[in-house]
Amino acid sequence: MKRLGLYNFLNLIVPSIIIMIIGYVSFTDMFFQQTDHKYFLISLLIIYPALFLIQGVLTAICKSNIFISLGVSVLGFLVTIFTWANSSAIGYVFVYLLVGLVGYGIVRLFKKGKQQPKIT
Repeated sequence: MKRLGLYNFLNLIVPSIIIMIIGYVSFTDMFFQQTDHKYFLISLLIIYPALFLIQGVLTAICKSNIFISLGVSVLGFLVTIFTWANSSAIGYVFVYLLVGLVGYGIVRLFKKGKQQPKIT
């Protein structure tokens, strides 16, 4: 059984905490006057996919379980959506999962490419 190290634990918990903090900042009027929805859209279209991509890359580097890692982040995103927004943003979950899996897959492909011995 693989032991849960500090980096794996941080990779598991920190992105969902960041998602909820960004959701609080961008979906409430606490820090910015919400006359338009630009902070909401920036977080949904740029920041959250970038977080999922980074998490996918770090999960591949740490050799963690991608499904648990992305699952915790999806739960954080769903808590954010149901707390401060409406359910119309649930469709983004599939895009974010795809982005996280792409980040994971790219790093895994590069690692496999480096591990193969060269035939001379």
